Amino acid sequence: MDTVAYPNFRWKLAARRDIEGYPSSLEHIGHHILKRRLDLGIQQKEAATRLGTNPWTLRNWETGRRQIAVRFYPAIIAFLGFNPLPRPTTQAGQVAYSRLTRGWSRKRLATIAGVDEATVRRIEADVQHVAGRPLRLVLRFLEMDQLPDRGSCWLGTRFV
Repeated sequence: MDTVAYPNFRWKLAARRDIEGYPSSLEHIGHHILKRRLDLGIQQKEAATRLGTNPWTLRNWETGRRQIAVRFYPAIIAFLGFNPLPRPTTQAGQVAYSRLTRGWSRKRLATIAGVDEATVRRIEADVQHVAGRPLRLVLRFLEMDQLPDRGSCWLGTRFV
């Protein structure tokens, strides 16, 4: 707040000054990080330390020059206090959302679930005819055990 006092008057004018560099609209996750950092009043170096990265990488995220690696999402979610990823509208999107929130790459999820990386990609792309066993394994490790009944469809896969 800037305050101006006039010498012959007993009142003051106060106006809120915009923070330099404050994003006017939140177009990507980097803008969310920048807004939170400026709200906290911390420098890039401290924010980068909290996020487990270096200041140059953080700068690239905030300006939208680089995409954020999946492994940083859990730290970003903790730093922001909410999940900035858009809520999925499809079941396949829900698989990708759950994986990203945990900070797992497709390769890591495939290794943990004991399936092929291409299978995870096909599940997230909502490709028809994904085998039931690999789908169940992926969903179990993502704690999404709500599998459909036999004869119903999920992700384009027909369970028989």
